Amino acid sequence: MSSDFTEQQTMGEQMRAEELSLRTTTPPAEVPGYRLERLLGQGAFGQVWVGKNLNTGRTVAVKFYLHRGGVDWSLLAREVKHLVSMSANRYIVQVLEVGWDAEPPYYVMEYLENGSLDDLIRSRGVLAVGQASEIFSDLATGLNHSHGKGVLHCDLKPANVLLDADMRPRLADFGQSRMSHEQTPSLGTLFYMAPEQADLSAAPDARWDVYALGAILYCMVCGAPPYRTPQMVNTLDTAASLPDRLKRYRDSIMRTPSPRQHYRVRGMDRELAAIVDRCLAKNPDHRLANVQQVLEALEKRQLSKTRRPLMLLGIVGPLLLLAVMGFFSWRGFSVAATESSEQLLSDAQRTDAFAANFVAQSLETEFVGLFQLLGEETNRVDFRKLLDDVLVEAENTESPKTNGSESSIGLLDELAKGTDRQESILKFRELPSQNALQSHLKKRLEKRSQVQDNRPNPAKFSSIFVVDSRGTNLATAFNEQMDETPVGKNFAYRTYFTGLPQDLSPKFDRSNVKPILSQFVSSPFRSTSTGRSKIAVCTPIFKNDEETKANFLGLMVLTINVGEFLALSRGTLDDEVKNLFAVLIDGNGGDILQHPLLLRPDRQKKEQFKIDEEQFSLLKKQDSGILGYQDPVAKSEDGAPYRGSWIAVVRRVEFSARAGLSASEGEQSKTDLWVLVQTKSDDVTAPVVKLGNKLVREGLIALVSLLTVICALWIFVLRLLRLSDTNSSASRGRTSGDTGAGSEVTLTAD
Repeated sequence: MSSDFTEQQTMGEQMRAEELSLRTTTPPAEVPGYRLERLLGQGAFGQVWVGKNLNTGRTVAVKFYLHRGGVDWSLLAREVKHLVSMSANRYIVQVLEVGWDAEPPYYVMEYLENGSLDDLIRSRGVLAVGQASEIFSDLATGLNHSHGKGVLHCDLKPANVLLDADMRPRLADFGQSRMSHEQTPSLGTLFYMAPEQADLSAAPDARWDVYALGAILYCMVCGAPPYRTPQMVNTLDTAASLPDRLKRYRDSIMRTPSPRQHYRVRGMDRELAAIVDRCLAKNPDHRLANVQQVLEALEKRQLSKTRRPLMLLGIVGPLLLLAVMGFFSWRGFSVAATESSEQLLSDAQRTDAFAANFVAQSLETEFVGLFQLLGEETNRVDFRKLLDDVLVEAENTESPKTNGSESSIGLLDELAKGTDRQESILKFRELPSQNALQSHLKKRLEKRSQVQDNRPNPAKFSSIFVVDSRGTNLATAFNEQMDETPVGKNFAYRTYFTGLPQDLSPKFDRSNVKPILSQFVSSPFRSTSTGRSKIAVCTPIFKNDEETKANFLGLMVLTINVGEFLALSRGTLDDEVKNLFAVLIDGNGGDILQHPLLLRPDRQKKEQFKIDEEQFSLLKKQDSGILGYQDPVAKSEDGAPYRGSWIAVVRRVEFSARAGLSASEGEQSKTDLWVLVQTKSDDVTAPVVKLGNKLVREGLIALVSLLTVICALWIFVLRLLRLSDTNSSASRGRTSGDTGAGSEVTLTAD
């Protein structure tokens, strides 16, 4: 046997059915000239019916007030009065007829079938920024009209905004409205009401409606009004009284950070977001003062959007001008280049830069090779053993008693003081381990020098030596016979030990000296043994792989005489001065370390030349070099060949990329050595003159063309701006002249 079951209604469906069964089907009264067709809604004080005008057939909404005893007739009268006074505006719901003397009282309004803005937000969640901004602009226009009539709405919210057939907004429900001169407080709706409005003693202010406007726009794009969170709603719902509820509302808003969600809405521009912020300012003094200012801000935003193509044109325009300039520059260059000397291009613009880079890279490569050489030497097992033997024996050997002192200290401690310790120095030189280390360095220097001699254009070694962690020279080997040895002396003041740009005073306090713990190329210094200027290449020695000061044993240093570095400079000064040569410069002060004139044997130990500080600074800044460089050696008696104007380019010698130094050691990778390549400029003077004459002619053509393009662009821009201003004026005219005919309004019962 089969059974049929009837589907049970839910509780909500049962309540809805009960409500429909209780609805009346007969209007409470007849309205002359209208036929009432259906009940739209009902509330505590009355009903709203949809009807038609018998003469025009227009659909209207009629609101009846059935319970006189529970109605504040002053509020109703104010609402109708204000609606009637503003009914000519198309952004405000129109009151068509009033029947206060009828039983029951009623008034007739236009019917808007699309419901309220609140219904639209509930159905869609959020509105697109474009649609929301249009509704916001229309609301501001209508509200500005209301304020112009002296009426402040005071309860602006999405539920009080109705939408016509074109989805254009209409302001409704002026039950809480006040005249601008009134002092009677008016409470709006929470989260749309300005914080200062939530006060039973507050006087009406146009800025209340400005705040509500911003809250409506925020709600349209974010889906909820600002500051509305479950926590705040719970805080307000637990208030014991209305004053307490209002106080909590004010305090909560003032404590909560200003809303920022609208900034994350897709399509939101900065101008519109700024308008929202200025409307929702907590302090009314920081808020837009009235709705007119809101409209002006919107107009400014619209003008900005209209003129964005002009801004784009402002970007494209310079590019177009650049293209024109490039075309004519190329044309002028091509014409002049055919008649100008190729040497100007090759020597002045290319050869110098190439040569400077080449020489600097050659030096960099040489330094890297020296670092590798030192690294190999310091990692030799026999060297490590000899070094340990010297350190242990010297540390355990007592220093000779000096100056009548009864106490004695270790030999290395005595030598580290850096003062005149002749007896200690002599005793240190007699140590067997020191002599063994000295012999080892001598053999290694001879072997390395033989290898260097077989290389093309080698840098000849002057000496190799080892200093301990406090700067004392433990052993030294020279490439030539020396009358004096530096072994046992302390050189902690040298740049190769400290890493500083210049040597310290030999008498400085050595107790706080900080040795360099990475590979380093020193600044030039004058040797105490040979009297010649040298450059030292050094590498640290550590007990193990942990490169810390605690494991630091000392430095192995290789020196090269200044003037024996650059192969490019060799042989450039024979019977006449070559047009292209390289110079080595000390970056600390601009001293010329190597120059073709100084390579002569008779000039090895003569006066020192220095580049003018201002000229050297300019050379460093100009990557492509400078024209008009004055060679300092031209001031000497035999420097006549170097007088006149030169083209010069400098490059700094660096080695981090090739030496594999870490980023933290980057500063040590920049040496104080600079390579300067200079070219005689006499050969390029005549072509420059010719090229200049042709560039002047071509430049005049380019200038006329640029002026023509600029004028054409400005004419176009002015026309666009004029058209934009005309459209804006017309739009404002239509807004102010709109009588707002037509459409209907939907009302719900109170």
